[in-house]
Amino acid sequence: MAHYPIELSVDELMARSRQIAGVDIVDDAIVEPLRILHRAYGEEAQLDADGASAMTGSLLRLLANRLRMKRDFLAHPEIHDQPIKGPLVVMGVARSGTTKLQKVLASSGDFNFLPYWVNYSWASRSGRPDEPIDDRIADADAHCHWYDMRSPETKLGHSFEALEPEEEAVLSEGCFVTPTFLGYAEIPSYAQWLGAQPPSVWFEFLRDSLKYLQWQGLASAERPWLLKSPNYNGLELEILKVFPQARLIMAHRSPLKTLTSMCKLVQCFREAYSDLKPDLGLIVEHNYHNLDAHLANRRANPVLPLLDVRFENIVGNLSQVIKRIYGDAGLALDQASLARMLQWDKDNTMHKHGEFKYSLQELGLDETVIRERMANYFTLLDELAGEAA
Repeated sequence: MAHYPIELSVDELMARSRQIAGVDIVDDAIVEPLRILHRAYGEEAQLDADGASAMTGSLLRLLANRLRMKRDFLAHPEIHDQPIKGPLVVMGVARSGTTKLQKVLASSGDFNFLPYWVNYSWASRSGRPDEPIDDRIADADAHCHWYDMRSPETKLGHSFEALEPEEEAVLSEGCFVTPTFLGYAEIPSYAQWLGAQPPSVWFEFLRDSLKYLQWQGLASAERPWLLKSPNYNGLELEILKVFPQARLIMAHRSPLKTLTSMCKLVQCFREAYSDLKPDLGLIVEHNYHNLDAHLANRRANPVLPLLDVRFENIVGNLSQVIKRIYGDAGLALDQASLARMLQWDKDNTMHKHGEFKYSLQELGLDETVIRERMANYFTLLDELAGEAA
């Protein structure tokens, strides 16, 4: 199959994004990461024609949103003064129940959260608070339908829906210094460059984006924020530097389930852009590294504001999990909020789009190797199970 580069050069992308946004600002901060990402997509990702066209559009969208955000911060420096309450951060190994936990908590009405459309189009188009948002929602909805068409199996593992809560990994693409891009394509040169960048870049971008969304009238400064990403394992201290009042919720599940499901889902994500199969060894090793860093942080910082939650309880004893989370965060839980969360769970059963099937054998993973490499994490899982018994 033929492979295609990004349809515009870096300079053309930047010029065209200024036209789209109607903002005549030169975004110097983006030049280096954009050039590295652009080259990796062209030389390594092996994009097909539709994938290259979609990725070109995605880069233009991100660049235009950055310009609009810069315009509004320059015109309204008071946005920096917006207070951020919380946040409550759901983290954990991918496929450990983090998405369910995020959506359950979002349904309470007690938190600010990020619907997919906000992650996808976070910047005001007019530069005025309380602008109409129908076009921004429609653009995100069209992308969700495109993904379903290009990679139908993706929605069995993680359904993208414009109005549903979504992890801020999608929003983090706007800083161009994020592992989210690695989910879409095999781009090792970008991954190598990313490894040398400080994670503070995306957390500071996230903080500013949350302030900006409050200024737009899309969130309330009176409510704590609810965030979620499986990319945060091992970055607990970085989160707390930028969000010193954060409370962390760490979801846990056996790697024999999470690694297989995660590898299968990455295959599905990338299918939308290319027929190039991902290097599963790199994905698994990245997961090992992040969990090792998480365990090291726990040992060195025994008073981390972190609550452990087991997958088995997320799916089997949700009411207890909710009460533990609210208690740990010092939040009042009223019966109406609890009822909304339990109703969401009742209405959104597992596999409602169909079963997402995967196995160690299908993906070429070895149980013995996983158990040996992750022995320390399996020990933690056993300890958590013992505490729950």
